Amino acid sequence: MSLALKIRGIYATALTGFFLEKGIAIASPSPETEARFARVKADLFREPADGEIGDIEGKQGILIQGDPDACAQAAELIRENFLDAILRNRMSPCAAEIEFPGFTKSMLDEERNKVLPTVFNHHRLKTFASETVDLMEKRDLINHPEARRSVSENLEKRLIWESYSPGKEIAIEHVKLDGKIIYLSEGELMEADFKERKLKLKRSKFKGRSKYDGLNLEKREGDYAITEAKEGDWFYRHTYLRENGELIGWYFNVNTPVEFYPDRIRYVDLEIDLVAWPSGKVEVIDEPILEQQAQAGFLSRRLKKKVSQVAYELRSELLKGICLREKVGIPRSEEQDYLGKVQIKQFVKPGTVLRG
Repeated sequence: MSLALKIRGIYATALTGFFLEKGIAIASPSPETEARFARVKADLFREPADGEIGDIEGKQGILIQGDPDACAQAAELIRENFLDAILRNRMSPCAAEIEFPGFTKSMLDEERNKVLPTVFNHHRLKTFASETVDLMEKRDLINHPEARRSVSENLEKRLIWESYSPGKEIAIEHVKLDGKIIYLSEGELMEADFKERKLKLKRSKFKGRSKYDGLNLEKREGDYAITEAKEGDWFYRHTYLRENGELIGWYFNVNTPVEFYPDRIRYVDLEIDLVAWPSGKVEVIDEPILEQQAQAGFLSRRLKKKVSQVAYELRSELLKGICLREKVGIPRSEEQDYLGKVQIKQFVKPGTVLRG
């Protein structure tokens, strides 16, 4: 079908550019959007709209509403072109919700940057500081696109990293594929490393079950966890310890690239995870759940493949006695600066024998 979409919200410029490149027409563009795309042929702006796109609550994605075929076509284009986009279309045939996790936001930053100078992490920062981002880009970047890196870092420091201080309570926003948000136990900030984009938390107010997920070992009074996350990574690590420092085990959560906010860590959980015990045993868990969710249509087959690669690459490295900072399976053209290069660091004590 010949499709036309009306687009509003914080992703409007990026998505307008994306859909125009795919030959999709734009209906009722805002005056700002029309001015930004003045070069576009008149026949790519037309009425009426077959579907409308706007922000979801919290601005972590979009809602597409309208003709069922239009919704399906637009949603599929997004899911197949943005690696970690999560599709939730169970609302009705005339509506689809799509979450934009970290990697998709970074790709949309690049789409927008094709149209006008855009800071790195533009869309993530816009979710909570929209006016400040607009002001800084207009004041410091619009006439100096060569300053993109420095302007971006200064803005990110101001809006996120300067809010971190030792002992600050940081939430962990664990988003399920169906959209349900689970808040894991909060952690006290131990370290915040802007250069390495790392946070280290101490967590002791455990919620939920009487045993540790995956490890199947009991929780005891006085237990605590050291949680370490690196922005942009497809996993992060919990190290569980007894009150006296005795190691209980490790839990690696596999997820969309980790995002940092002033008061929380956020990601979409991708079901498959990995656990390791002090005895040296290493196990990938919950793989059937990942398959079920892929069959349900929440994630693309390409993302499912990526997630499995993450888990098994990590397992392979753990069995060698080291922890891999993961980066596999993404075409060169899609890589973003913040994902960086492969980094390896010591994970367990020298001499520990690990087995699958």
